[in-house]
Amino acid sequence: MKILYFITKSNWGGAQKYVFDLATHFKDGRNEVVVAFGGDGILSQRLCEQGIRTVTIKNLTRDVGLLQELKSLEEIYDLIKKEKPDVIHLNSSKIGGSGAFIGRLAGVKKIIFTAHGFAFREERPFWQILIIKFLSWLSIILSHKTICVSEKDFKDVEHWLFVKDKLVTIHNGLKKSEESAYIEREISDQVKIVSIAELHKNKGLEYGIQTANLIRNRLQNFKYTIFTFGGDEELSLISLIRKLNLENFVEIKFVNKGDILNLKEHDIYFLPSIKEGLPYVLLEAGINSLPIVASDTGGVGEVVENYKNGFLIKPKDVNAYELALEKLILDPELRKSFGVEAKNKIIKEFLFEDMVKKVEIVYK
Repeated sequence: MKILYFITKSNWGGAQKYVFDLATHFKDGRNEVVVAFGGDGILSQRLCEQGIRTVTIKNLTRDVGLLQELKSLEEIYDLIKKEKPDVIHLNSSKIGGSGAFIGRLAGVKKIIFTAHGFAFREERPFWQILIIKFLSWLSIILSHKTICVSEKDFKDVEHWLFVKDKLVTIHNGLKKSEESAYIEREISDQVKIVSIAELHKNKGLEYGIQTANLIRNRLQNFKYTIFTFGGDEELSLISLIRKLNLENFVEIKFVNKGDILNLKEHDIYFLPSIKEGLPYVLLEAGINSLPIVASDTGGVGEVVENYKNGFLIKPKDVNAYELALEKLILDPELRKSFGVEAKNKIIKEFLFEDMVKKVEIVYK
């Protein structure tokens, strides 16, 4: 079986990890794997290190422009006709519609689209939401099967015309080997809070920083670190930290391709996102026994069970974020209890081995 994966951006995030994990898994003696994307980011480098053939689609970007879109469609069509894949697996809203349309024109036998959280849930003008909903519907209709990474995604679209039989929910999964190595931590009163995110408005990091400012007014024994590969909100977030005089409490750390983050160095995982699908970072936090404070958006509530392994908060509610984080900062036993439950949840429901078996069935 020959599988051709498409994804719009080649930076590193949840959707890129999803493609990387599937591509490296299915690259075996029985299958041939090719990955196509826009740009030349960390995903490209990591795939090449694993010996997986990649193709850059020069005109495939997140931005929309008529001439560029037409050139991108031509590139995608030429690539499919050249590679003659048995399966094309589309990832992200942008490539979903165009890839499914071109796949049908090219006569691909099996077109799979994974919705990593539907873009119409983002904060946009009403007319834009209507257009995105129509394009999402078209992506599902033109694909043979659409994988929803959460039940929330499934329920958001199952009532649309002609789509229900095309939908399947397959949660993202993590390998047990992805648990960080045990480290002996120095005894300290400082509680370490961590986020790992692209510096993008959907990640709600400005609300995370504002929350840290509220906590600082009551407690000083914490440090909030945001690990990131970068993003378009970099300057505004750094400016906000300085404006609030939070340099001693909040730090943005830029990581490189080869950096290994050990989540066991931290005490609490904080996800203040406005919009999510089913974030891998929550699975990584859970398998490393971190209690979680997270926005109740997308599939987050399928990982975080309120008052059992973490706290679910309405997006942007900085006062509720503050109360939840303060509760965990002040109660090490609660952190430990939530952490144990978080790890049990991931091992029971979100393992890669289960995910990939279900994806393999969809490919057949």
